[in-house]
Amino acid sequence: MSSHLSTLLSRMSPALLAVLKYYALFRILGWLSKPLYSPSLLRDIPGPRPQSWFTGASGNLGQLFNAKGLPFHHDLVERYGGMIKVYGFFGDEQLYISDPRALQSILGKEQDAYEETAVFVETNRVIFGPGLVSTTGDIHKRQRKLVNPIFSPSNLRELVPGFYGVAERLIAILIDECRAQGGTSIIDMSEWMSRTTLEAVGQTVLGHSFDPLDSPVNNPYTYAIRELIPTIFSLSLVRQFAPFLVRLGPAWMRRRLVEWTPNAAVQKVKRMSDVMHQTAVDILADAREGLRQEGERLRANEIASANEQLSETELTGQITVMVFGAQDTSSSALSRLLYMLAVRPDIQQNIRLEIRAAHASAGRRLNLDEISALPWLDAVLKETLRLYPPVPFVRRSALEERSIPFSTPSGNVSSVTIPRGTTLFLGIAGANRLQTVWGPDAAEWKPDRWFKGDHQVDSSGRRLPGIYSGIMSFLGGQRSCIGYKFAEIEIKILLIMLVSRFEISPTKHDIVWNLSQIISPSVKTTDSGHIISEEKGLPLPHEAHRGTQC
Repeated sequence: MSSHLSTLLSRMSPALLAVLKYYALFRILGWLSKPLYSPSLLRDIPGPRPQSWFTGASGNLGQLFNAKGLPFHHDLVERYGGMIKVYGFFGDEQLYISDPRALQSILGKEQDAYEETAVFVETNRVIFGPGLVSTTGDIHKRQRKLVNPIFSPSNLRELVPGFYGVAERLIAILIDECRAQGGTSIIDMSEWMSRTTLEAVGQTVLGHSFDPLDSPVNNPYTYAIRELIPTIFSLSLVRQFAPFLVRLGPAWMRRRLVEWTPNAAVQKVKRMSDVMHQTAVDILADAREGLRQEGERLRANEIASANEQLSETELTGQITVMVFGAQDTSSSALSRLLYMLAVRPDIQQNIRLEIRAAHASAGRRLNLDEISALPWLDAVLKETLRLYPPVPFVRRSALEERSIPFSTPSGNVSSVTIPRGTTLFLGIAGANRLQTVWGPDAAEWKPDRWFKGDHQVDSSGRRLPGIYSGIMSFLGGQRSCIGYKFAEIEIKILLIMLVSRFEISPTKHDIVWNLSQIISPSVKTTDSGHIISEEKGLPLPHEAHRGTQC
């Protein structure tokens, strides 16, 4: 076993460890017998060798689910193309796919043959409850139908004042910091983006204030939301056992097993899940009493037919999922956007000039149509989401055997038969960086590429099936991000407010971007080439722009 997996297992309760050992033995026996009756259908697909049996039975999972694994993900596509074979536990063959032809098949006409993995669904059901990220099939479609009106164009237009209100509170805080520090303040913008996006979704969607942004210290819910994904990611290898563990007796027994597990990460996830669930229960109770605006929106569920209504647990699950989904990825994207504008002051100035020109013409806050008409702002957002998607990959499981086409590195078209039960990595970052689609400068951050017309098509005329501007950052198909327009509007308004009031500059800090399913920044401290420490954060100086009073 790898040292990481061995450490995690050694900290588990004896009862749970015994169960996992029996499950591992079952999987090993299945793996050993498989070649006797089932020759690999993926034998001709190229890919990296699995890590040695003696250093890790997890195949390539230790490389794929690694905080420092972003280069590995990028190198996979560079080296092997858009169809790659990787290995899971005990030699399980999996595919890493970023080819446009294959993605069109998986997320388009053949999408009913692929579903979220059992690991993803069962883990999310335990943590979030039965919300959109933990349901499949008809249940997922029913839930999505009832949630869709929240993100309708007409409703999003009504949310714009709420976004501005939260953004203005953030600006007031930054101005106070600026005054306190004599004109320039260095602030952890990752922390503030996390808090601001949480408050934005609370105010606009739920009519609930999670964090009034009036304190330098965030609250328990903010902490739970921000720490959840990195903590879950640290348990990625153990999570592979989730579909087996959720079938161990009734819920109370599984809860007890978790409570008995002497592992800090497991206990941390449990506490954060409890905080999020109780908060969702409280929000729902307030809405039902008519104390929040969400009470109006809940009527969509109340008037739905009996077989379409969401249950109490589904409603609390939707609240938790909506808050989490709208907060974590948006704060990650905003952190990267601010960093890129800090290191490219010329692009930052282009955005500032077009914002000020639009404000001068309108004589007021910009409305949704005027925001959408800002070319530099739009190009910077699209290019940053393309090159640095907050979520670099997702996974799917093949429900049925399917044959899908793909383009080989030589440019020929081939096909592969995907066996039922095969796990697929859909390489979002890999697809967004394909030279066949984006050109030889695909790995460069160039916002002006979006001024050059339609270029999101590969050499064979195939387009990536992304729901947003031909990029895969919000996915495509029936499980695409339901709130992508919400995120776009929120991010643009926050950037408008920040860039028009402050000049954002880089610091001498060594900023690194870590993979924890959702990308996040940290500050690395070194001495003589040796890493001394690494702490989460994105310190950026904010100086009041000319004409802005601190």
